Amino acid sequence: MRRIFTPLPYFLPAEPEPFVKLFREHGVPRLVKKGEFLKRGGEEQKLFFLEEGLCAYYAAEALDHRPMVISVILPGRVMGDMTASIRTRCNVFTRALKNSRVLTIPPEVLAHAIEVDSDLAAIEIRSIIAKEESLLEGVAANSLRPPAERLVIYAKALCRSFGVRADADGWNRLPLKLPAKTIGEVVNLNRVSVTRLLIHWMEVDAIRKDGRTLYFHQRLFDAVDDWLENRSPVVTLP
Repeated sequence: MRRIFTPLPYFLPAEPEPFVKLFREHGVPRLVKKGEFLKRGGEEQKLFFLEEGLCAYYAAEALDHRPMVISVILPGRVMGDMTASIRTRCNVFTRALKNSRVLTIPPEVLAHAIEVDSDLAAIEIRSIIAKEESLLEGVAANSLRPPAERLVIYAKALCRSFGVRADADGWNRLPLKLPAKTIGEVVNLNRVSVTRLLIHWMEVDAIRKDGRTLYFHQRLFDAVDDWLENRSPVVTLP
């Protein structure tokens, strides 16, 4: 699942507690509707802490490009800190995938906090590095892995991000219900390709569906290697 770094691809690591506390103390609540942009590419720094819902970083939203998600933002994550902490800008779009609730603070609050507290600065550096490595892992997966593996890696990383483990029969319940189109934007596939893979795995009983909830069998997860597990794949994808 991981090829280079420790963090998982596609999903940023959870925020360290000191930064959660900073947003709880200084944050202003804001409701964000599905599809709404919190920050457009190239804008000045903005900071958000996702309390509920789901957001994503997009690499491009131009009309002549297929949207590409570079990371799905789960609750408990800060958005915008990688630029706000060093007072720079980047051409990334932050958008709500579902109706969400965020806390927002002025970027100066974060910048000042890490400037006056060396311990907090050290925590921020480690957090930023982990987030950047997670983004790079996603790029590596989409560049190096075949389509079927990307989809399994997405599902496995999602389950690990939520702490989901297989049940007694080996089934892993995916904690998010995302349409095939959105999943495709994450793993750089189109909706049709994602749907075909899911249907094929259903036919061989490698995944199951209950309403909109997907269950991936552990044998799919075991088929993708992880350098931290220090082993080669023991099974192949069906």
